[in-house]
Amino acid sequence: MKVKNPLRNFLTPNEQKMLLFLALAILCGCFLDFFFGKPLMASYTDLDSLKQTVKIDKPLCLDIRIATKEELICLPGIGEKRAEDIIAYRETHPFASVNEIMKVKGIGAKTYMNILPDLLVFGDSTNYKLVNTQTDSPKTAKSAKTKIDNNAIVNLNTATLEELCSLSGIGEVKAKAIMEWREENGKFTSIEDITKVKGIGAKTLEKNRERLTVN
Repeated sequence: MKVKNPLRNFLTPNEQKMLLFLALAILCGCFLDFFFGKPLMASYTDLDSLKQTVKIDKPLCLDIRIATKEELICLPGIGEKRAEDIIAYRETHPFASVNEIMKVKGIGAKTYMNILPDLLVFGDSTNYKLVNTQTDSPKTAKSAKTKIDNNAIVNLNTATLEELCSLSGIGEVKAKAIMEWREENGKFTSIEDITKVKGIGAKTLEKNRERLTVN
Protein backbone atom coordinates (compact mmCIF):
# COMPACT_ATOMS: atom_id res chain seq x y z
CA MET A 1 0.00 0.00 0.00
CA LYS A 2 1.50 3.32 -1.02
CA VAL A 3 1.81 5.86 1.80
CA LYS A 4 0.65 9.31 0.85
CA ASN A 5 2.85 12.26 1.71
CA PRO A 6 0.62 14.69 3.63
CA LEU A 7 3.15 17.52 3.11
CA ARG A 8 2.82 17.63 -0.65
CA ASN A 9 -0.38 19.60 -0.32
CA PHE A 10 1.43 22.32 1.69
CA LEU A 11 5.09 22.27 0.61
CA THR A 12 6.95 22.08 -2.66
CA PRO A 13 9.40 19.16 -3.21
CA ASN A 14 12.37 21.45 -2.46
CA GLU A 15 10.75 22.70 0.79
CA GLN A 16 10.07 19.14 1.85
CA LYS A 17 13.76 18.23 1.30
CA MET A 18 14.85 21.25 3.35
CA LEU A 19 12.53 20.27 6.20
CA LEU A 20 13.87 16.69 6.15
CA PHE A 21 17.47 17.98 6.28
CA LEU A 22 16.69 20.17 9.33
CA ALA A 23 15.01 17.27 11.11
CA LEU A 24 18.05 15.02 10.53
CA ALA A 25 20.41 17.76 11.75
CA ILE A 26 18.40 18.16 14.98
CA LEU A 27 18.37 14.41 15.58
CA CYS A 28 22.13 14.21 14.98
CA GLY A 29 22.74 17.07 17.43
CA CYS A 30 20.66 15.40 20.13
CA PHE A 31 22.58 12.15 19.60
CA LEU A 32 25.99 13.82 19.95
CA ASP A 33 24.90 15.80 23.01
CA PHE A 34 23.59 12.71 24.76
CA PHE A 35 26.69 10.57 24.26
CA PHE A 36 29.54 13.09 24.07
CA GLY A 37 28.26 16.32 25.58
CA LYS A 38 28.83 15.59 29.29
CA PRO A 39 30.10 18.70 31.15
CA LEU A 40 33.61 18.68 32.57
CA MET A 41 33.55 17.77 36.26
CA ALA A 42 36.19 18.98 38.72
CA SER A 43 37.99 16.15 40.45
CA TYR A 44 37.83 15.80 44.20
CA THR A 45 41.54 16.68 44.32
CA ASP A 46 40.90 20.00 42.55
CA LEU A 47 38.03 20.85 44.88
CA ASP A 48 40.09 20.05 47.98
CA SER A 49 42.94 22.27 46.75
CA LEU A 50 40.52 25.12 46.14
CA LYS A 51 39.03 24.79 49.62
CA GLN A 52 42.48 24.85 51.21
CA THR A 53 43.43 27.96 49.22
CA VAL A 54 40.30 29.78 50.31
CA LYS A 55 40.89 28.86 53.97
CA ILE A 56 44.47 30.25 54.04
CA ASP A 57 44.64 33.89 55.20
CA LYS A 58 47.56 35.59 53.51
CA PRO A 59 49.36 38.45 55.31
CA LEU A 60 48.39 41.95 54.20
CA CYS A 61 52.00 43.05 53.58
CA LEU A 62 51.20 46.74 54.04
CA ASP A 63 53.85 49.38 53.46
CA ILE A 64 53.39 51.87 56.32
CA ARG A 65 55.13 54.51 54.21
CA ILE A 66 52.28 54.67 51.69
CA ALA A 67 49.35 52.68 53.17
CA THR A 68 45.99 54.45 53.17
CA LYS A 69 43.85 55.02 56.25
CA GLU A 70 41.47 52.25 55.19
CA GLU A 71 44.35 49.79 54.75
CA LEU A 72 45.88 50.65 58.13
CA ILE A 73 42.55 50.08 59.88
CA CYS A 74 42.69 46.46 58.65
CA LEU A 75 45.69 45.84 60.93
CA PRO A 76 44.89 44.14 64.25
CA GLY A 77 44.58 46.66 67.08
CA ILE A 78 44.68 49.67 64.74
CA GLY A 79 41.48 51.71 64.72
CA GLU A 80 40.57 54.90 62.90
CA LYS A 81 42.37 57.14 65.42
CA ARG A 82 45.58 55.10 65.35
CA ALA A 83 45.53 55.02 61.53
CA GLU A 84 45.21 58.82 61.44
CA ASP A 85 48.08 59.13 63.94
CA ILE A 86 50.33 56.96 61.75
CA ILE A 87 49.61 59.06 58.66
CA ALA A 88 50.11 62.32 60.58
CA TYR A 89 53.42 61.09 62.02
CA ARG A 90 54.89 59.95 58.70
CA GLU A 91 54.05 63.29 57.06
CA THR A 92 56.55 64.99 59.35
CA HIS A 93 58.80 62.01 60.18
CA PRO A 94 59.11 59.66 57.16
CA PHE A 95 59.63 56.08 58.29
CA ALA A 96 63.20 54.86 57.78
CA SER A 97 62.43 51.37 59.12
CA VAL A 98 59.33 49.39 59.93
CA ASN A 99 59.95 49.39 63.69
CA GLU A 100 59.68 53.19 63.79
CA ILE A 101 55.91 52.73 63.83
CA MET A 102 56.39 52.28 67.61
CA LYS A 103 57.26 55.97 67.74
CA VAL A 104 53.63 56.75 66.98
CA LYS A 105 51.72 57.54 70.16
CA GLY A 106 49.63 54.62 71.34
CA ILE A 107 51.55 51.93 69.44
CA GLY A 108 53.69 49.95 71.86
CA ALA A 109 55.77 46.80 71.68
CA LYS A 110 52.80 44.43 71.96
CA THR A 111 50.83 46.13 69.19
CA TYR A 112 53.93 46.18 66.99
CA MET A 113 54.47 42.45 67.41
CA ASN A 114 50.81 41.79 66.55
CA ILE A 115 50.87 43.79 63.31
CA LEU A 116 54.42 42.97 62.15
CA PRO A 117 53.35 39.81 60.19
CA ASP A 118 51.03 42.03 58.12
CA LEU A 119 53.66 44.71 57.41
CA LEU A 120 56.16 45.06 54.61
CA VAL A 121 59.54 44.84 56.34
CA PHE A 122 62.08 47.51 55.42
CA GLY A 123 65.05 48.78 57.35
CA ASP A 124 65.34 47.43 60.90
CA SER A 125 62.45 45.27 62.14
CA THR A 126 63.91 44.61 65.60
CA ASN A 127 61.48 45.18 68.44
CA TYR A 128 63.98 47.28 70.37
CA LYS A 129 61.48 48.27 73.08
CA LEU A 130 60.73 44.68 73.96
CA VAL A 131 64.40 43.74 73.77
CA ASN A 132 65.32 46.50 76.21
CA THR A 133 62.90 45.22 78.84
CA GLN A 134 63.65 41.53 78.32
CA THR A 135 67.42 41.88 78.61
CA ASP A 136 67.06 42.55 82.35
CA SER A 137 67.30 39.21 84.11
CA PRO A 138 65.33 38.48 87.31
CA LYS A 139 68.62 38.61 89.20
CA THR A 140 69.32 42.10 87.86
CA ALA A 141 65.83 43.28 88.77
CA LYS A 142 66.05 41.88 92.29
CA SER A 143 69.40 43.49 92.90
CA ALA A 144 68.24 46.80 91.43
CA LYS A 145 66.95 48.02 94.79
CA THR A 146 70.48 47.89 96.16
CA LYS A 147 72.02 49.60 93.13
CA ILE A 148 69.57 52.51 93.05
CA ASP A 149 69.29 55.05 95.83
CA ASN A 150 66.05 54.22 97.62
CA ASN A 151 65.51 57.90 98.33
CA ALA A 152 66.08 59.14 94.78
CA ILE A 153 63.26 60.84 92.88
CA VAL A 154 61.78 58.60 90.17
CA ASN A 155 60.34 60.13 86.98
CA LEU A 156 57.51 57.89 85.81
CA ASN A 157 58.00 59.03 82.20
CA THR A 158 61.74 58.32 81.93
CA ALA A 159 62.59 55.86 84.69
CA THR A 160 64.45 52.67 83.81
CA LEU A 161 63.47 49.21 84.99
CA GLU A 162 66.00 49.41 87.84
CA GLU A 163 64.77 52.82 89.00
CA LEU A 164 61.15 51.67 89.04
CA CYS A 165 62.10 48.52 90.96
CA SER A 166 63.59 50.71 93.68
CA LEU A 167 60.09 51.93 94.56
CA SER A 168 58.30 50.36 97.51
CA GLY A 169 56.02 47.52 96.43
CA ILE A 170 57.22 47.63 92.81
CA GLY A 171 58.91 44.51 91.48
CA GLU A 172 60.00 43.50 88.00
CA VAL A 173 56.49 42.64 86.78
CA LYS A 174 54.92 45.91 87.91
CA ALA A 175 57.92 47.92 86.69
CA LYS A 176 57.49 46.45 83.21
CA ALA A 177 53.75 47.13 83.40
CA ILE A 178 54.49 50.81 84.07
CA MET A 179 56.84 50.96 81.07
CA GLU A 180 54.33 49.23 78.81
CA TRP A 181 51.55 51.57 79.95
CA ARG A 182 53.49 54.70 79.00
CA GLU A 183 54.44 53.13 75.65
CA GLU A 184 50.82 52.45 74.81
CA ASN A 185 49.18 55.52 76.36
CA GLY A 186 51.83 58.22 76.27
CA LYS A 187 53.35 60.15 79.16
CA PHE A 188 51.95 60.14 82.69
CA THR A 189 50.40 63.57 83.28
CA SER A 190 50.32 63.21 87.07
CA ILE A 191 51.74 60.82 89.64
CA GLU A 192 48.18 59.67 90.38
CA ASP A 193 48.11 58.14 86.88
CA ILE A 194 50.28 55.30 88.19
CA THR A 195 47.11 53.76 89.66
CA LYS A 196 45.88 53.29 86.08
CA VAL A 197 48.54 50.59 85.69
CA LYS A 198 47.15 47.14 86.37
CA GLY A 199 48.21 45.86 89.79
CA ILE A 200 49.11 49.23 91.26
CA GLY A 201 46.63 50.77 93.69
CA ALA A 202 46.28 53.78 95.96
CA LYS A 203 48.32 52.20 98.78
CA THR A 204 51.36 51.78 96.55
CA LEU A 205 50.97 55.36 95.38
CA GLU A 206 50.92 56.69 98.95
CA LYS A 207 54.02 54.67 99.89
CA ASN A 208 55.97 56.27 97.04
CA ARG A 209 54.28 59.68 96.67
CA GLU A 210 57.28 61.69 97.91
CA ARG A 211 59.62 59.98 95.47
CA LEU A 212 57.47 60.24 92.33
CA THR A 213 57.42 62.92 89.64
CA VAL A 214 56.27 63.26 86.03
CA ASN A 215 58.36 66.34 85.15
